[in-house]
Amino acid sequence: MDMTITLKDAMLFLIFGGLFVLIIYLIVLIKNVITSVKNANAIMEDTKTMTGIAKKRSEDVDNMLDGVKDSVTGFTDAMKGKESLVKSLSSIASAVTSLVNLIKKSEKG
Repeated sequence: MDMTITLKDAMLFLIFGGLFVLIIYLIVLIKNVITSVKNANAIMEDTKTMTGIAKKRSEDVDNMLDGVKDSVTGFTDAMKGKESLVKSLSSIASAVTSLVNLIKKSEKG
């Protein structure tokens, strides 16, 4: 039993073999891309969480600094005689309280 393979048949076999390998390669590539996209989404969610925390902390620090600025301004005004000493001490106590609350929040979070 003799079998002859023409050049056309050999080329078709090579083309179909190449297509089969290409399809396998594309399937593996798509699987890896899906895994990479899932990892990127997880990283983006983590970044979003961290950005929210940083924003909250920076707002807390900003509010604390405003309180300290008001306290120092009140104290200097009291020293200049423009404000009562009781009011400036009250402002300082308020700033210290806000600082303590900020420290407590940072220890909890």
